[in-house]
Amino acid sequence: MSPRQRVAVILAAGKGTRMRSERPKVLHEVAGRPMLAWVVDTARAAGCQRVVVVVGHGAEAVREAFAAESLGWVEQREQKGTGHALAQVAASVPEGSLLLVLSGDVPLVTAGTLARLAEAAEGSWGALAVAELAEPGALGRVIRHRDGRLERIVEARDARPEELPIRQVNAGLYALPAPEIFAYLDRLSPANAQGELYLTDAVGAAAAREGVAVVELADADEALGINSRADLALVHERLLARKSAELMASGVTLLRPETATVEPTVRVAADTVIHPGVSLLGHSEVGRAVVIHAGAWLRDCRVGEGSVIGAGAVLDGVELPPGSRVPALSRLGG
Repeated sequence: MSPRQRVAVILAAGKGTRMRSERPKVLHEVAGRPMLAWVVDTARAAGCQRVVVVVGHGAEAVREAFAAESLGWVEQREQKGTGHALAQVAASVPEGSLLLVLSGDVPLVTAGTLARLAEAAEGSWGALAVAELAEPGALGRVIRHRDGRLERIVEARDARPEELPIRQVNAGLYALPAPEIFAYLDRLSPANAQGELYLTDAVGAAAAREGVAVVELADADEALGINSRADLALVHERLLARKSAELMASGVTLLRPETATVEPTVRVAADTVIHPGVSLLGHSEVGRAVVIHAGAWLRDCRVGEGSVIGAGAVLDGVELPPGSRVPALSRLGG
């Protein structure tokens, strides 16, 4: 059988109370972009031609922010849990498709992980991702059969004392068949500590009858969700660290990568040297063998090959020809 059409369903209806903000949580920026934008791009990179976003709190603001994107929208008018949220898309996804169910506040997930998840589901009824954490905290524990398949998922607040030490947790990433998953969602009841309809209960019920594969994340950071400003800072740091690692592997020198801010949308050619405290933002493009001295700040700039940017210079939306010399503390553009 040929692989099923992949459709991404991004759950983004939560209010984000702990963010202490009037702005919808998924519009808060991380590494220069709304967190939802990272999830949308990853879904498309994983082969999802259709992306459906479930919105709730601040729905109009979220739609407006992504008006230029070709997205499907479904509104969850009442916040009754993740199972209820996914059930809202039943009329919006084609039958026979494979739903990649994602969270709009988990921007570190990679296209490679989603592809592995989809492949595992093709050999089973469905699949979910798990992460192994030293301190699982309040995350749902994953209990597996001896053959590695899912037995059940138990939320931490509903777990028995002997289940709490389990270190494998639900990463909140699923590959589920449509329309089959909706039959399980229809049978959910809010018999739990939160009084909500848990998607995990539906997946657990399917596991008992159908068999659900488990995919272990190679990097547990992919499961990091953003629920507070502290989480936002942590995920921002992780995204920047990924970018720095990619640049250094491609031949760029970062003298102190932990102090540099190079947003993932920036392009830097090999043999460029980036000194401590540099910020490269937006859609900047830096040519080969450029030297950018300490504390320089560039946004949406194009820097020609062999240029030298002085310490503390501020460049905003400018284009520099090859071999340019920008004195320290200069301000250009903006």
